[in-house]
Amino acid sequence: MSNISTTETRKNLSSVHSKDTLHCLLIPLQEIKILLPNTAVAEVVSYVLPEPAENAPDWLLGTIVWRDEKVPLISFELACGIANQENSARRIAVLNTLNGNSRLPYIALLVDGIPQLRLIQESSIVVTEKDGETDVIAASIELPDGEVVIPDLDRLEQQLAESI
Repeated sequence: MSNISTTETRKNLSSVHSKDTLHCLLIPLQEIKILLPNTAVAEVVSYVLPEPAENAPDWLLGTIVWRDEKVPLISFELACGIANQENSARRIAVLNTLNGNSRLPYIALLVDGIPQLRLIQESSIVVTEKDGETDVIAASIELPDGEVVIPDLDRLEQQLAESI
C-alpha cells in the first residue's frame, strides 16, 4: 500500500492545471472543429429553424429566440468561406459577445455535435497568417484530434454588427 499524503496528491494535481492551462470547449462543426474558452459559450441548444434575415450575407442565417432574446444565427464555416450552403447542423451554440454591445449580447453558431471539454496549454496555440477570406480565424492549434481553429470573436461580432 502506498503512503502518499493528501498534500502530495494536491501538488501533483495542481501541476496538471498550471497557470497557462485554458479550460476550453472543442466544438465540432460540419467541416472543422473550433476551440473556444468555456466561458464564451452560454448554452448549447437543439437546432431550431431561424427566422430569415433580409438582405443579409449568406453566413448570417437569420435569428433565433433564446431566453426571450432575438439572437443572430451564423454559420462560422460560411463566414470563413470553407463550407457550402447545405446545413446538417443538429445543435446551436449560443455565445456571449465580448464587447458589451447591448444590441448584440449573444451570437448563435451552428454546431454539428456535442462540445467536449479540453484543457489546453496556452503555449501550444500557434497563430496563423490572416488573409482576406479568413479574418474571422484568430489562430489554429494542433491537438491529438487534429488541427482546430480558434475563431476571432471580436472580428465576428464586428462583422455581424455591420450586417444587422
